Amino acid sequence: MNNLFDVFISYGRADSKAFATKLHARLVEQGLIVWFDQNDIPLGVDYQNQIDDGIEKAYNFLFIIAPHSVNSPYCLKEIELAIKRNKRIIPVLHVMQISQETWQQRNPNGTTEDWQAYQAKGLHESYQNMHPTLRKINWVYFQEGINDFEESLAGLIKLLGRQADYVEQHTRFLARALEWERHQKQTSYLLVGEENQEAQSWLKIRFKDEQPPCVPTDLHCEFITESIKNANNLMTQVFLAHAEKDAEVMEKIRHSLRRECFTVWTNKTDIQTGEAFEEAIKRGIEEADNVVYLLSPDSLKSEYCQQELEYALSLNKRIIPILVRETPFIQVPPALRDLQYIDLSDNVREEDYQLDDGQLLRILRQDADYYNEHKMLLTKAFKWERQHRNPSILLRGYNLDHAKAWLKVAKSRKQHPPTALQEELIAESLRQPSAISLDVFVSYSRADSDFARKLNDALQMQGKTTWFDQESIASGADFQEEIYRGIESADNFLFILSPRSVNSPYCKDEVEYAASLNKRFVTVLHRQVNPASLHPELAKVQWIDFNQNEKDFNANFSQLVRTLDTDREYLKNHTKWLHKALEWEEKDKNPDLLLRASGYKVAQDWLQEAEKKNKQPAPTDLHKEFILESGEAIAAEFKQTKRRIA
Repeated sequence: MNNLFDVFISYGRADSKAFATKLHARLVEQGLIVWFDQNDIPLGVDYQNQIDDGIEKAYNFLFIIAPHSVNSPYCLKEIELAIKRNKRIIPVLHVMQISQETWQQRNPNGTTEDWQAYQAKGLHESYQNMHPTLRKINWVYFQEGINDFEESLAGLIKLLGRQADYVEQHTRFLARALEWERHQKQTSYLLVGEENQEAQSWLKIRFKDEQPPCVPTDLHCEFITESIKNANNLMTQVFLAHAEKDAEVMEKIRHSLRRECFTVWTNKTDIQTGEAFEEAIKRGIEEADNVVYLLSPDSLKSEYCQQELEYALSLNKRIIPILVRETPFIQVPPALRDLQYIDLSDNVREEDYQLDDGQLLRILRQDADYYNEHKMLLTKAFKWERQHRNPSILLRGYNLDHAKAWLKVAKSRKQHPPTALQEELIAESLRQPSAISLDVFVSYSRADSDFARKLNDALQMQGKTTWFDQESIASGADFQEEIYRGIESADNFLFILSPRSVNSPYCKDEVEYAASLNKRFVTVLHRQVNPASLHPELAKVQWIDFNQNEKDFNANFSQLVRTLDTDREYLKNHTKWLHKALEWEEKDKNPDLLLRASGYKVAQDWLQEAEKKNKQPAPTDLHKEFILESGEAIAAEFKQTKRRIA
């Protein structure tokens, strides 16, 4: 992100303008980018907004301690924003107190009584009215006539370099989180790809033998975990069930879980606009690995809480009860009585809460892969059932093999076994003939996940088999290998055009691999793009504009379906023969994998028709080589047979 600063200098002009100017110049000499109000506030802009922006985009907040800055309401605003944003704060002591002589020069008409009143308010010195946060942090001493400026500067620069990478990431992710917040938390502003992975790694960093230079804000934690959620089809690791009276404890637990990089579902934040409340609750439970149930007299009286508990039990979910207030044992539902619960009801100190919090984290991390897979298959099974057992949603290939292996383990478990619906989905998937090809591979930027999910669901409702990464990559699989497999097996390569996707290195790689296989490209315009920025392969194709027809999704979707239905038989054969040719190539062109007489005749007719009619996409060189080699092998075998007979 551009326009980030190494240092923001906060100071009071009356005492420290000359010193701040000198310090700014010396820091700039060292190659640092410094926000300094003398240089960084353009004319004709909101002064306070510029200052706030500078603080938020600076890695370090440097506060020059002097009586004027400590007692300034403007400097107070700056320090409070730095604290709110959890900035690394570096106090620099410049002036501990001013003399009566200095005060008199600034107040020529002031009397002795005025000076005494000034002193009584602590306005002449730095400590009395100092913000408590500044008192707790070690200062860098720059007192004129007392400390050596060069030595102090060297110490300051050394401090700025300490844990610099961590501090820089803190600011970079904060700036992105604030941008997301200021755009009504739209998914298009969330982190994607490598940046998302980097943010998760950063959030998990812990400083064991030293104090952290700064800590993530609640906004950091929310932003990063929402980015994870967006990348995982809006599924979560924890569903929090609670009564309204326990909302304060729920917020504490939610924050702690987010700080540990867990995705959380609550009824305050995760109900989509226009979604029915009860349906949303059910969806939240279905799509969560665990249900954390806050146990209290109020939750036991709550009809909603009881419905949530019963539904979670019916789905064989792992339920983790947390006792948040004293509750008579007789009132606890039988299903919860045998479960070990975490007791928060006796917590009086913050340390007590942290110990119990650690217990919750340990439980959540135990067998996490099993519960994630349970959730993924359950969600898939519900989607299949709700679409009237639509065969296009059944499991295939690696996903089916993975599910079969999971089911074998799951059936031997005493707790949280598979549901009947999960078993039905896997059984029905195994009964289906194995199809070589899928209809559509969906390529998109995670910034456009909402639209991509909607499009994928609509295609499946139309009976199209799709490869969509949020549904098609089993946990533990090689991500890149699975993407390539998906492209190889798809008749159509559907690319969702947006500024983020056309500039994504991941999307570019997918486009180039699809082009190397001569896949049919179908492009859908989601957000306006500069045609000059399109990959040459995408530029060849006329896009289907989903912004036309007054953005009527169904009208534009109909055009997409018509395009996908064009020349389907030719495309299926293109994929079929490519699949066989790739398998032959991967096995060092083993002659045993060449086509036999009947298969060769069909493939040869397909190839000849494609060349004669100049069909698009054209067969690849590998198609041609494979079919030619098959023909030659058949001819050679025929000659050999004739010789034997003769």
